[in-house]
Amino acid sequence: MSGKVIYSTRSWLGKRSDIVLEQDMGPIVSIQLIDDLVLWMNDKGVTVCHLANRQIICVIDKPEDSPRSDLYWPRVAFPEIDRIIIGWGNYIWSLRVSLKTEEDGTIASSSMSKILPSTASISFRAVQEKKVEIEHIFKLDVLISGISSFKDDLWMVLTYEPPTTDEETGKREYPNPDIKLINSTNGEVEYEEELGLKNIAGLGLNDFLLGMHIETVPKYFIICARDGVIAEELQLSDRLAWFLEREKYYEAWEISEHLESPSRRMNFGIQYVDNLIKANNWQQAQEFLNKLLYIDLSDLHELDSKSIDAIENGVEKVHDKYVKEIIEQWITWSNIFIETGHIRELTEIIPTTAALNIPTEIYQRILEFWVIEDVTKFHELIEKWDMELYNFKNLQSKLEELLEQQSDNETLRRSLVDLCIKTDDNIRAVPHLIILKDANIIKFVSENQILSNFIENVPQMIQIRFDGAELNTLPINVLEKRLADVVDIFVEQRHDFPPHELIHLFKEHHMDFMNYFYLEKLNQVDEFATSQFGNERIKYYAQYNRSLLLPFLTKHSGYDIARAIELCESNDFTEELVYLLGKIGENRKALMLIINKLEDPIKAIAFAKNQNDREAWNILLDYSMEKPVFIKALIE
Repeated sequence: MSGKVIYSTRSWLGKRSDIVLEQDMGPIVSIQLIDDLVLWMNDKGVTVCHLANRQIICVIDKPEDSPRSDLYWPRVAFPEIDRIIIGWGNYIWSLRVSLKTEEDGTIASSSMSKILPSTASISFRAVQEKKVEIEHIFKLDVLISGISSFKDDLWMVLTYEPPTTDEETGKREYPNPDIKLINSTNGEVEYEEELGLKNIAGLGLNDFLLGMHIETVPKYFIICARDGVIAEELQLSDRLAWFLEREKYYEAWEISEHLESPSRRMNFGIQYVDNLIKANNWQQAQEFLNKLLYIDLSDLHELDSKSIDAIENGVEKVHDKYVKEIIEQWITWSNIFIETGHIRELTEIIPTTAALNIPTEIYQRILEFWVIEDVTKFHELIEKWDMELYNFKNLQSKLEELLEQQSDNETLRRSLVDLCIKTDDNIRAVPHLIILKDANIIKFVSENQILSNFIENVPQMIQIRFDGAELNTLPINVLEKRLADVVDIFVEQRHDFPPHELIHLFKEHHMDFMNYFYLEKLNQVDEFATSQFGNERIKYYAQYNRSLLLPFLTKHSGYDIARAIELCESNDFTEELVYLLGKIGENRKALMLIINKLEDPIKAIAFAKNQNDREAWNILLDYSMEKPVFIKALIE
């Protein structure tokens, strides 16, 4: 190892000429040729020479803290014609080769050389000068025994750690080399793995070699004196095969989205679910099945019974075939969950669209489970699920059977009501609404046009709205507000339910207040309809609102005066009685009531004037002689 770098050429006459490019810088531990560049490494560092013009264009000094030059040989890779990677000791240099520009100075020179014989100096063509720049320098915490380019700005580096001595046994231990993938822009290690080479005891850094063979998928070989390994970048298909060999079906399912057909990929997921169930992990199996068998209906063809038949007949191709497979899987796994007693888990994930044509028996069994296990949950499902999913008639019968045993179960009864309403069996729902004391029951039967079927139950439906004896204790104005909507319903349907029948019904059930509210509202929209109920109105005014009695008596004549007089006498309604007595000519009685009870001379005089009767004036004068107040009023 003389340490000389000699460049030898022959002239056109065959005479050899040797030029010493460098000497006395220690042994040359590596020399490489790329295109018209030659680079060598010695104690000085790294030197790059451009052979075309016999110039040294770059010198990289050897770091002071680097190992001895001849102890660990450098490794060089040329990923591209203008890129050089050097790994030496624990340092990596990335060099970039480019042509000189005007900004760099002289860009061309003659091929004439002062150090060459004249016989060799016969070319006068200009030579483009090159330059070498350092792009990156990285220092590692391990030694480098091989380096190569990889992909995506990564380098593959074979690293070496010197042997260590076990303090207890005194034996030398030789660690296996590592493969590291290092980011070429920041020097960070992005991946590393220890190799499994055999019989490496006694081998040093220089005994290992990393090389690359370029193919469609590049292969990398790691060779030592006693063993070798071939490495290649795994493709997704390789990873998939590796996962399948080890029955890692979830990982296989995850990475196979763009590798396998939807049907085959689904099979990986099914095998994963099968393993979860074998491990009794039903909760995780439920969660994954929901993801695995998900169907986005917006992306599908219309999945009614016709479209399913079309799939079976081969009209729709791959996509619809896949949908059919998903439906079949839902049926299979639903039965598995049901038969093994895991209906709770199934309930949370089973599709609830009738378009998939999953058998109704599956939903039926789920509902029958919950009606026994948790009525509240059952009620939630009834409200949420489409009734096409299950046999609602059988379910209604089941609920009625259970209510015979659990008559006080309100949730169960409410579920039956909701089921009847969803199936338009409203008549069947009403008796249960009465038992449930639904305050809106009258509105319900009215809107569904079945009020006539339950007219006899109306008083009971009204009673439902009130607690205990509220009907008998609440003020009449409060009752009127709370029953206003009911009154409006009967007024609107006055042609379907004649007023006399309705009034008779309320009388029978001692609900005169309803007749009062009804007749008042009815009179506002149809006076003719109330004309035959003068006696009733007088009675209800006397009972609930006396202030309206006298105005009614004075404006209307369609009532029995005798009954009205009797009513006023029994209730001591003097003003109303005075009017009625005057109307039938009982002036004496009327004046006596004004004088003795009302003691109002002004009203007495007004009454005499209105009657325009001499006898009335005589009576007033006779009785006024003993009452100074009346005499004064008469004089004035």
